[in-house]
Amino acid sequence: MPVKEEVQGINVYIQRGPIDRKKRLLLITPHFIQFDDRTGPLPTKFEKNEICEYRFGINWIKGLEFTIGREYVIFIRNSSDQTMKISFKTFYGIRKKEYHKLSNDILTFLWLFFFDDITTKHYQAFQRGVDISIGRAALTKEAVIIKERALLKEKQTIVPWEQLVIKDYYTYLAIFSTVNALNTHATFSYLNEWNTGVLFSLINTILKNRKGQ
Repeated sequence: MPVKEEVQGINVYIQRGPIDRKKRLLLITPHFIQFDDRTGPLPTKFEKNEICEYRFGINWIKGLEFTIGREYVIFIRNSSDQTMKISFKTFYGIRKKEYHKLSNDILTFLWLFFFDDITTKHYQAFQRGVDISIGRAALTKEAVIIKERALLKEKQTIVPWEQLVIKDYYTYLAIFSTVNALNTHATFSYLNEWNTGVLFSLINTILKNRKGQ
């Protein structure tokens, strides 16, 4: 992969759909993200050092009897708790391949420029003995601890590293224990939960390095 500073990034106009046809400029560079996602005169801009979380996926658009389209959505949040939404829709398969590629390109550059670095910082802190929290998951030296709601109370699922297995699916990440997978498992949605992509990469890196010990 080329050096990050030498990669061009994203510079494209996006139309959200047949109703909102305004051409909105999206810029993704190694230093910032900027997108005209508001109704006001100024676009939203996040500098690299303030970007902290993202989530992404597809919302399926239903007709009376069957699915008629899809909305690609990517949310990015900064350290001031501001959220940028990048979205675009396709109906009846029109421009589906183009929009699928655009979504993948955006996610590729978000990872390359921002979230790969965030994951690396988490891993370096974990190596120093720091517990890492990402959403409902806490990564400690001994185990991954996952908070989950069960009826009216909150419970914890604890999976020791030596028993932990992960599976990466298109829309979610699955974490479970090799000892009792049926009762010791959890899933994380890429669309609905912040930084599931970071969580997957960090756990995967830790597991690979544990095998190499």
